[in-house]
Amino acid sequence: MNTLSNRNGAFYEQLTPENSAMLLIDHQAGLFLGVHSMDQQILKNNAIALAKTAKVFNLPTVLFTSSAKGPNGPTIPEIKELFPDHEILDRSPINLWNDPRCRAAVEATNRKKLIMAAITTDVCLVFPALAAVAAGYDVYAVIDASGTWSPTAELASVMRLTQAGVIPTNWIAVAAELKHDEDRKTTPAMNKAYSEHMGLYDFLGDIAAVKAGV
Repeated sequence: MNTLSNRNGAFYEQLTPENSAMLLIDHQAGLFLGVHSMDQQILKNNAIALAKTAKVFNLPTVLFTSSAKGPNGPTIPEIKELFPDHEILDRSPINLWNDPRCRAAVEATNRKKLIMAAITTDVCLVFPALAAVAAGYDVYAVIDASGTWSPTAELASVMRLTQAGVIPTNWIAVAAELKHDEDRKTTPAMNKAYSEHMGLYDFLGDIAAVKAGV
């Protein structure tokens, strides 16, 4: 176990492909339209990037929707295409933790570190994140792959999550923590995802090519 103690007695245990699972919650076409806490296109970019991160590191990944046949609509196709063999668990309870089938799917990952992102942050992320913490899980809330009605609601959500012991983070930090070392076989695939979803990596690639005389 890779842990670092701090003066408060808390610890840092690194996310690894062996100890983590990914929960992608309600990234549905209709729900994107209600997001005003960040640019909707940036949110979509980040959500897809997070899904690709799960794919690169072969994390147990569970996909959820709420009322997919209603105005919330289906999961966006870019995420569905990354996991063509995954069942998408649709539910009627607002908190997925209150749906026995959804909760069983999380438990079946056999991982105690849950990386979560959702639309909306204040409901579909906060509620199951708090429930999972209460059930003994370590929860990482990927805020930039989640969104809600307003920046104020987003801020209040992050404060509530933090007070409960959830770890707020972003998709790039999650990917870097899972990546851990450049000298690994997953590095080329993750770097490709970086270049596709973080423009900086495109520029760095151009600079490296010039220096190499390509």
